[in-house]
Amino acid sequence: MNNQQTTERTIIDEVVENLIKRTELLEKEQLVKNEALFAKENETQVLLAAFEDRFGNITIEASKPDMSVVRDELHKGLAGINETLEKWSRPLKKEYHFSLFPEQLRSVEYVRAVLTRVILGVISLVFLIFTYLLMDKHIQ
Repeated sequence: MNNQQTTERTIIDEVVENLIKRTELLEKEQLVKNEALFAKENETQVLLAAFEDRFGNITIEASKPDMSVVRDELHKGLAGINETLEKWSRPLKKEYHFSLFPEQLRSVEYVRAVLTRVILGVISLVFLIFTYLLMDKHIQ
């Protein structure tokens, strides 16, 4: 049993040693990669600083836009619209309509009510005229 335990211990020791060696190799590779990455980062920063020095002082001035062309085209378009409108015929007369019976309200009750009021209004107007004529003769 003792021999078997030493064999197992030896195998475990070998596995542990291999893991330790691999871990050390991975750490060394990681350090090398980190150093390379740091060097690239420094190069990038140097290039950015050079770019900013070279192009940081550039100012761009835009000229004022020339709106005369747009204004002329707009004026031509509006003139064309005015000419087209002047060519159309225009109605010269105005018509005023007085409707006792609008199209929406053609019920019998509405017609009866309107005709009753119109007839009563005409009768009262005739009565007032005759009353005025009779009173006028008596007053003079």
